Order: sequence, then structure tokens, then C-alpha cells
Amino acid sequence: MLKNLSIFSGLLLMLSCLSCNQLTDTFKDTFKEKTDDKKEETPSGTSSTVTSSVVIESHVSADTVSTTYRYRSSGTPPSSGAAGAATTTGASGSSRGTAAKAAFLMDEAGLKAAQASLLALPAYAGKKMYLYDDIHAYDDGRINLQLRHPDNPEYVDAYHYRNGRWTGPEPVQLSVRDKVEQKMIPLDDIDFASMARVYKNIAEKSATIEGAKTPTHIYGIVQEKRMLWYPASISGSRERYAISFNPDGSVKRFFRE
Repeated sequence: MLKNLSIFSGLLLMLSCLSCNQLTDTFKDTFKEKTDDKKEETPSGTSSTVTSSVVIESHVSADTVSTTYRYRSSGTPPSSGAAGAATTTGASGSSRGTAAKAAFLMDEAGLKAAQASLLALPAYAGKKMYLYDDIHAYDDGRINLQLRHPDNPEYVDAYHYRNGRWTGPEPVQLSVRDKVEQKMIPLDDIDFASMARVYKNIAEKSATIEGAKTPTHIYGIVQEKRMLWYPASISGSRERYAISFNPDGSVKRFFRE
């Protein structure tokens, strides 16, 4: 009886071991199938780095992308030739424009043309024009002056010349203490080209004086119904000279102070 019990127990143990082995093999086969399935679901050759790159590039503008593409394709940084040429042209054009404006004070023909266009203002058609108080010309092509009103002699208007044309009138406020009549001079008695002669004479004298600079502003002031041109002095680093002019812009007096 005891012998039969031992045999029976041995058979049960063998069956249990066999079941465990089958269970283990079944688990391994199942795990392998799931692993293979995951591999099949992942696209071949795709990595997280590429995905990140795509996301970054999607936020870049079209211009930046095209520039980056050209750089990567050629293997060298993009050339700045086109932009450089535009900058050079712009700088050159600006220099020429500045030089042209700076020459305005010595341009007798340009100053005469400005005066002719002023005399042709429709408001003064058939009427005598009078300059009031002063006139100012600048190297950048501007002229500022004041004229007696065409209809009311007690009024004065300001006019401005810039970019080849006159703008105005702008009313000027006067005081009862202003000696208006004494500050008036017929516009026909003034030659705008005189300002160019004043500038040229000052420039020539300045060239002989150490440290002296040519002016960027020529102006005239009406005193006792006659025009006096300025600047009236030239300052150098070591010397100072007084200068005065005739109505036509020629030098009247020049001496060291």
C-alpha cells in the first residue's frame, strides 16, 4: 500500500513539472509576439531626433527656411553680394545727395531760380514784393524769408523754400513797437546770387586761416532799408578776422581783429 502511494505521488510531481514548462513556453511565445508587433508598428529608420527637427522647422518662416536650404546645399554661407551692392549704392547716392545740397550756397543759378519762382507767386501777380527784416539760406537747399502781405501792408507772412519749391504763407505776429517800414526792402533790389558770392568769398578767406571753417548758413538783415550780409567774421584757431560785403556779395572790408 505504501509502495503504491509513493508511485502515485511521483506521477503527480512529473505532471506538475510538465505543466510548469508548458506554461513558461507559452508565456515566452506570447511576449515575443507582442515584441514583434511593436517593432512592426515603428517605422523603419525613424528616430526622435528627426521628429524634433521637423517640429522645429515647422515654426521657421519661409524666408529663413529657403536661406538655410541654400546654405546647406552649397556648403558655404550665403553671399551678401546683393545686399552689399544695395548698401553701397544707397551710401553713394546719399553722398551725392549731400554733396549736391552742400553746393547750394555756391550755386548762383540755383539761388536765382529760387528768386524767380518766388517772384512768380500768384498772390503777388501785378504787385510789388517787399522783403521784411531778413533772409536765410542754408547749405541743405533751404531758404527762409518774410514778405509784406500782398493786400494789407501792416501784415507780414513767412515763406519757406525747400526741395525746389516755396511753401506758405504763414502769418507772422508783429508788435506795435516793430519798425516795419524801416525793415522793408523791395525784393527787386536784392539779388539772391549775392549770397553765393558771400559764401565763396568767406570760403576763400577761410582757406588761408588756420582752423577756420566755411559756414553752412548765409543770411542778410535789412537795416535802414539796405541789406547787410552775414557772417561778418571768420574765426580760426589762432586768429579772428572781420569781414563785410557790398550788396552784390563782393568783399568790402577784411581785416584781423
